[in-house]
Amino acid sequence: MTISKVLEEIKTVFLDTAPVIYFIEAHHQFGPLVKKVVELMNENRIQAFTSVLTLAEVLPKPVETKNDALIEKFKAYLKNGQNLTLLPITGIIGESAGVLRGKYPNLKTVDAVQIATAMDVGADAFLTNDKKLSAIKEIKILVLNDYIADNTVSNHP
Repeated sequence: MTISKVLEEIKTVFLDTAPVIYFIEAHHQFGPLVKKVVELMNENRIQAFTSVLTLAEVLPKPVETKNDALIEKFKAYLKNGQNLTLLPITGIIGESAGVLRGKYPNLKTVDAVQIATAMDVGADAFLTNDKKLSAIKEIKILVLNDYIADNTVSNHP
């Protein structure tokens, strides 16, 4: 199944950090897949969410390299992207993340917080490129690499 077909079946998606980086930095392999999601967001067909943790994860590299333009691009997109909501991390999300880590002992805290945030907002799917997260059963996990093999980013009807 192509990413386009999968996206037709969902109304809300949580963006993990990697897809945001791929889109903003126009990654040659994964950027077009994420662009498809963004196009649907811009057409009001999908509502996307991410957390403030994503903002914390995307900034270190451009700060380290003093790439002010990239810093501003990330901040502007995450704070003002069309149909993209930047969510806070709450105590309830922290508790849910702890439960997830208890159920999935190899789950990193940062991933547990992101997934718990997605679950808290009721997202239909969690878009990532971390194959290990496929083990999570509480939310539909979409791994970008699973859709790259067909190299198809078809136009939606």
